Amino acid sequence: TQTGLPPIRNQGGCGSCWAFASVGALECAIMIKDGDEVNLSEQWLVSCNRDGWGCPGGWFAHSYFQSKTDMCDSSGAVLEADYPYLAADLSCNCPDPHPYHISSWAYIGSSNGIPSVAQMKQAILQHGPISVAITAGSAMQAYRGGIFNKCDNSEINHAVVLVGWDDSQGTNGVWIVRNSWGTYWGEAGYMRIEYGCSNVGYGACYV
Repeated sequence: TQTGLPPIRNQGGCGSCWAFASVGALECAIMIKDGDEVNLSEQWLVSCNRDGWGCPGGWFAHSYFQSKTDMCDSSGAVLEADYPYLAADLSCNCPDPHPYHISSWAYIGSSNGIPSVAQMKQAILQHGPISVAITAGSAMQAYRGGIFNKCDNSEINHAVVLVGWDDSQGTNGVWIVRNSWGTYWGEAGYMRIEYGCSNVGYGACYV
């Protein structure tokens, strides 16, 4: 209802969910704050980060939107049009314009825990959609709609964006998840998942 959700993206066959979860929170924040729908580059993060992250995996990369420098000694988000997504580990091409910078980012709790439901709700209210990790098993990959409650609390292996919640659904309420698996997955790219299911909220952070 606040029109803060750009179109759903698709990471394809590359394990770059960490880049999409990082970029997704910033795209939503820009749309809420400025009313601008922008498409930011995930490939820039995949190709140009200094942490060795890529298609095999990574972590939230908000620091690169602030002051941490990429392989070209630049920081700030890059537009998709300047660095298109190719779903592959490719060498870094630079320099590129960096039109968006953030003032700060922070974990809601710790980098290796799950904040309370109340803490994550408050962060979404104050800052907009938040980046979180989750456990995505075969049941989640097969999800087509409804309230997901086939929980898998094994190792964390995926990153998504929490965009909201509904306390009137599910057992105690549900999170509304924005994924990066295209619009054919789930509910046009989104999922409703019960609180506490599949480690949803691990490492939660906001920009």
